[in-house]
Amino acid sequence: MARRYEDLRAAVLGGVDRGSRHGWAVLARSGMAAWIKAVAPIPVPLPAVRHEPPAPVAVAGELVEVLARMAWTAAGGCRSG
Repeated sequence: MARRYEDLRAAVLGGVDRGSRHGWAVLARSGMAAWIKAVAPIPVPLPAVRHEPPAPVAVAGELVEVLARMAWTAAGGCRSG
């Protein structure tokens, strides 16, 4: 509820649509109790959850080793010239 109030306050003070989206008219006309009752049933959108892939650091070392062995084998291994 505090977040909703702060959103309303910021909208009114910032001039953003004069707070109409946040229930400014209800608060101004009927008071805080009426505003709480009016906005309480409205669902609050949840912040987007960012799913980041795991860091490839653990696999990178193993991958480098496998590729190095493949390259070493393809080149004929260790040949003394």
